[in-house]
Amino acid sequence: MRLAAILMMLAGPALAGSGLSFAAPPVMLIERGVICQVTPDGARPAPETEQGIINLIEPGRRVDVATEVVPAALGISFGIRFTLSETAAPMALRVIVTHPPMGSRGIEVESWTTGASPGAPSLSLFTFEYAYEMVEGDWTMALEAGGERLLEQHFTVVPADAARPVLAACDGPAAVS
Repeated sequence: MRLAAILMMLAGPALAGSGLSFAAPPVMLIERGVICQVTPDGARPAPETEQGIINLIEPGRRVDVATEVVPAALGISFGIRFTLSETAAPMALRVIVTHPPMGSRGIEVESWTTGASPGAPSLSLFTFEYAYEMVEGDWTMALEAGGERLLEQHFTVVPADAARPVLAACDGPAAVS
């Protein structure tokens, strides 16, 4: 019964998440989910985040597990791949991540800017790099331009054991002897 409930949570937006996710033109959601392991291509300042910096990740990197259910496990990244419609002009977007209180200051909202171009994928992620970041509950990743919310994706961070299928996908197939 528990496995069936977990698989239902992993099934998709109609069955999981804390709210209604959406994307509005000119933003188009390509995929959302978990990336098992990322290798940063550098970092840049992001003063409106807990750490004050964000890692830079190859924007063409695809998600490993399409899901809204995220295991609270060190090294796990989750987020969205998106693009702009072909007729849109390149634009700056504000990425806004809301989550339960984290860190010594109880931060609940973090944000940074990212660029987006028509037809080119962009990637916005949150990576659990420190134990204090792995707060369970409802998380939202949103994109805004000019004060208008153009994309909102909901995730639910759960204890690692409650998302075994995601972790199993990250670990790869079991060795056969």
